[in-house]
Amino acid sequence: MSEQALFSDLLVIDCASFIAGPAAGTILSDFGAQVIKIEPLGEGDGYRKLKHLPGVPKCDRNYPWRLTNRGKQSLALDLKQAEGRALLDQLISRADVFITNYPLAVRAKLQLNYADISAVNPRTIYASLTPYGESGPEAASTGYDATAWWARSGLMDSVRASGETSPGLSVPGMGDQMAACSLYGAIVTALYQRQRTGQGSMVSTSLLANGLWSNGVMVQAALDGADMSTRMDSEKLSAFTQLYRCRDERWFLLTILPQVQEAAWPQLARCLGHEEWLEDPRFATVSTRHQHNRDLTAGIRQAIEQQDWGHWKARLAEYGITCGGIAKAADQVDDPQVAAAGMLCELADNSGRTVDSPIYVSGAEKRKQASAPEVGEHSSAILDSIGIDPDTVALLRSKGVVG
Repeated sequence: MSEQALFSDLLVIDCASFIAGPAAGTILSDFGAQVIKIEPLGEGDGYRKLKHLPGVPKCDRNYPWRLTNRGKQSLALDLKQAEGRALLDQLISRADVFITNYPLAVRAKLQLNYADISAVNPRTIYASLTPYGESGPEAASTGYDATAWWARSGLMDSVRASGETSPGLSVPGMGDQMAACSLYGAIVTALYQRQRTGQGSMVSTSLLANGLWSNGVMVQAALDGADMSTRMDSEKLSAFTQLYRCRDERWFLLTILPQVQEAAWPQLARCLGHEEWLEDPRFATVSTRHQHNRDLTAGIRQAIEQQDWGHWKARLAEYGITCGGIAKAADQVDDPQVAAAGMLCELADNSGRTVDSPIYVSGAEKRKQASAPEVGEHSSAILDSIGIDPDTVALLRSKGVVG
């Protein structure tokens, strides 16, 4: 690890499972922190099995694990045994950050609450990720991003094509990755506070809180008494903020906001090869275009269907019209903009690329990450670093305390 890395002096304990909590540790690791992942013996974190879920892309590599746990060290510990818990305390006594998203009941059973951790090391930042928050009637409930971030927040309902359309499922990690950014921000804020006060603290966020923030415009509308029976159904959208399908079956989203519509409308008509629309009384003003929105949408659709997306992408850019291609995940592999902006990065062992964390700091270069670890891959080295001799480690292995 480079000594110039921003967080090269930080020790982070990732005592969490699956995605949102651990992904916050991934960002810290990207900036140089030593992140030790605590896993159960045997099969380790259940997240290792995500790639076997029905419906997810099949691959020889464990791509979910590679994404979220790159650059970490794995220590396999049985925290239910007193000796395993004591080893964790030795690490906590040196740690700057302790991350957990274990259910509250599990934390209580394993003595992993903030009071337990701060008693061992009052300078530690205790970072808590929960489905629904630390208090309230649902605080003890279990949840995933699909249930707490996507469904419970109203996002799942808000993005339906119409009120009659079935709700759409989220993809794995969609809300987790964003919640991880919030937890990372909370951790860094607390580290700054510790720099000023010398004391650690507890920080927290939840999947539901991040879902409400992501769906903030619609939730604020409800808070302000808006008529929530009005939906942004696709057929009701303006022709200027509408989805269009090209000849090659690729879709794109046209987005011309009301405040620029008057200036953009002549450009759009010329771009589509229909300059005669500028003389059509139905489309002469913002008001008449609104009145004849269905006719205008149909005309634009018919024009778009005559050419492939590649043609329209270049053409719309030429005329300065904002749009977004409806990309597929596979498109990102060779996307020149994604590559040029450094949104993908190489792993240190040359085993391939991964998605870079979406935070960049001038003068704080991210380190080139190692691949995600095997279960307990670094147990011996980590225990050696805190003074546990090899004979003791061997004894602990024989007792099922260390893996």
